[in-house]
Amino acid sequence: MKPGEFIRSQPAFHTALGVFFAIVAGLLALGYLARLTGSGSDGRTLEVPVAARDILPGETVTAEMIATAETSERYMVPGTSRDDRSVKGERALRFIGKGEPFTVSAVTGRGANIALSSRIPPEYRAYSLMVSGGSSAGPELQPGDAVDVLATTGEPPRTVTLLRARSVLETSGDSIRQAQDDAAGNQATRVLLLVTPQEAEMLAQAEYSGALSLALCPLAERSE
Repeated sequence: MKPGEFIRSQPAFHTALGVFFAIVAGLLALGYLARLTGSGSDGRTLEVPVAARDILPGETVTAEMIATAETSERYMVPGTSRDDRSVKGERALRFIGKGEPFTVSAVTGRGANIALSSRIPPEYRAYSLMVSGGSSAGPELQPGDAVDVLATTGEPPRTVTLLRARSVLETSGDSIRQAQDDAAGNQATRVLLLVTPQEAEMLAQAEYSGALSLALCPLAERSE
């Protein structure tokens, strides 16, 4: 028997081979249609705004910092912004890496339909801190700024730095900040800071024991 003669003489082999290629072609066609319709197992494909470069905490997001990328709706991070208008002009609350989608917890967005709690990263807490009128960082603070927290206690008074470069979540003009008078008659305000649960406990103890003040940090020293 000549080479290949056995294969040509077996109808069952030809049938099986035809079925195999038909299945392969069908799978390829289904994949192609899924890509066209976006109806594959990963859900619809959407375009979302992402960081065009690394963005430091406190930086204002400009049009040049925003790019777009396609992502599956199924794998989209909760709270992902879908429109660049919702992030343009806002300030970064934390470090945003190049190519990372913008989320409501990463920028200062003030939309009325955005809950404040949705902008707190899972590992952090928002601590409402009373700041005395003598603080070096007062009404001029803005969301996205970073501050050092200083505590003054004892007699004679002694000041120590409790926390460094903590992000400001809400500031003057926002609903959580209230002006009031402290014991000395100076105007005091409340500022919402992003801290860890352990740092929140530290701040609560320090407020009970003495006076707290804030010092504004330069952009280069802001923590991620």
